[in-house]
Amino acid sequence: MDRPELVALIRGGEMISGADLAGVDLSGANLSGAIMEKVSLVGARLSGATLQESYLGRCDLTGADLSGANLTRTVFNDCSLVGATLRDANMLKAKILGSNLAQADLTGAKLTLAALSQVDLTSACLAGTNLDRTAILDAKTTGISLAGATLRRTSLLKADLTTALLTGARFELAVLVGSKLAGRDLAGIDLTLTQLTGCDLSGCNLSGATLTQCGFKDADLTGANLGAARANGALFVDAKLVRANLAAASLFQAIFAGADLSEAICSRANLEQCNFSRATCRGAQFDDANLTYADFTHADISRSTFVGATLFRARFHRPKEDGTVWGSRATALGDDRELADAERWQPTH
Repeated sequence: MDRPELVALIRGGEMISGADLAGVDLSGANLSGAIMEKVSLVGARLSGATLQESYLGRCDLTGADLSGANLTRTVFNDCSLVGATLRDANMLKAKILGSNLAQADLTGAKLTLAALSQVDLTSACLAGTNLDRTAILDAKTTGISLAGATLRRTSLLKADLTTALLTGARFELAVLVGSKLAGRDLAGIDLTLTQLTGCDLSGCNLSGATLTQCGFKDADLTGANLGAARANGALFVDAKLVRANLAAASLFQAIFAGADLSEAICSRANLEQCNFSRATCRGAQFDDANLTYADFTHADISRSTFVGATLFRARFHRPKEDGTVWGSRATALGDDRELADAERWQPTH
């Protein structure tokens, strides 16, 4: 089948099934609305082609050149795009389902509002790619490059990013639920308003990072370095921060309810108005920290140190404080007697 015949069939609404188009030159061709099943396009040249609103099912595009192609609303279902070139392609609202994009080059592609589900992105290059409001779900992401990519409102669920290249990536309002970033050096990164619920960030270097209003609920930050990070309003509910370094971090109004900060270093941190209710802070260091109006209701602060800490109106209602080392707590609040009585109340019949 030659190029004119293929174009004529597609314009006539015919489905192309089982055709061998390996190596064919379709660069610049208008293939809008194409329906292809089990078509071989191995090494095909489709640069600048228009495949807008097309459907490709179980097609083989291994090594194909789709650079600059118009793939708006195109669906790739169970296709092979291994080593394919999609540089600068327009993939607005494209859907890539159950497909293999290992080593594919999507540099500079426009993937706005796209959906990639159960795809293999091993060693794929998405450098400089616009992933605004894109969903990448249950994907293999080993060795993926997101250098310079825009991840605004992007969803990356259960992604393994431990080997991903993230240099210059811009995150804003992204959702990385259940993803792995353990041991990564992310010093200075901007993750403003990003949700990292249930993420593995153990041993991560987030020093100097911007984490304003980030969500770390149930996240593992064991041994992580958040020194001098800007995390005002961040949410650390039930997070694990054992031996984490939060020294000199700005955490104004952050919430640590139910979190484990055992042996964490919080010295010189701004923890004004933070909520540590029910938190475990055994052996934590709060020396010289600003804890103005902080709330440690029912927290375990045993063996913690508060030397030089500012405790103005800080609330310590029924905490566990065995072996706690204090500086001056003259301006702090102790138990709320009425509340304590209410908590101890038991019915008599």
